Amino acid sequence: MPRHLIYPLYTGILAVIMVLLVPRETIRKLFLPAMIFGGVFDVAIIALVSKLLGVGGHINHGPFGAFGLPFFPPFAWTIWFLMFFYFLPERKPYIVLYILTAAAAAVMFSNVLINLGIFAWHYGKFIVPLIIYGLWFSLSAWGYRRLKCH
Repeated sequence: MPRHLIYPLYTGILAVIMVLLVPRETIRKLFLPAMIFGGVFDVAIIALVSKLLGVGGHINHGPFGAFGLPFFPPFAWTIWFLMFFYFLPERKPYIVLYILTAAAAAVMFSNVLINLGIFAWHYGKFIVPLIIYGLWFSLSAWGYRRLKCH
């Protein structure tokens, strides 16, 4: 299988998992915050981390990209954040544990993508990605909870 087909494959798998786990009404309710904190932030992070800082980013996206940016990861992150917000705990200690666990899982998944040849980190495979994902997920959880309160 060509490497660039992994992008639509994992996006599709995430979509199926989301449909199986998250009620339809909740999907509608969480879609906008998930799109903002997932898809839009992903494009911004890719631009910052990959293009400006050279820390890492997606590679080998073949026809599924434009201007050096991949097409499918923002959709995958939107789906992922929809599930992230759906399962987000209410109590602060659990939120911290949840964010740390999610960041560690994202680091592991990014390392799987490295092994598949569609992602690259240029400054380590654990600490820098953990900081990036930890900050992203913390900011997203904080923003989502603020939006939910109003």
